[in-house]
Amino acid sequence: MNSRINTAEALRKLKGQIAIKLKTVGEFGVMISNVLVPVDTGRLKGSINYKVNRNEMTVRIGTNVEYAPYIEFGTGEFAESGQGRKGGWYFTTPEGKTFFTYGNKPQPFLRPLVTSYKDEIFYLMNK
Repeated sequence: MNSRINTAEALRKLKGQIAIKLKTVGEFGVMISNVLVPVDTGRLKGSINYKVNRNEMTVRIGTNVEYAPYIEFGTGEFAESGQGRKGGWYFTTPEGKTFFTYGNKPQPFLRPLVTSYKDEIFYLMNK
């Protein structure tokens, strides 16, 4: 039996174990985000996904839906940045209905993963 440590093989196995934990964190993140995300049509909720990058040892949880930032950070007078449109505005739906709005309050569904669930993520990475 060879008692020498093969560093490359040990690193490969370690990266594999970390990737498995990152996958678990990704699945957890999608599950929590799906509970937190507001649902109208279900498009945003259905688009939340994760991707593990084995080279960088990271996991990204998010969505490519173009209106997701407006849900997460708010719009108009309620925008978190304070840069939203002031005084309200009218908009017309594709069905021809016209509405007036001052914007929408933020409804974070991704950021709470970092702010409210970091202990759970730490646990998943260390179990």
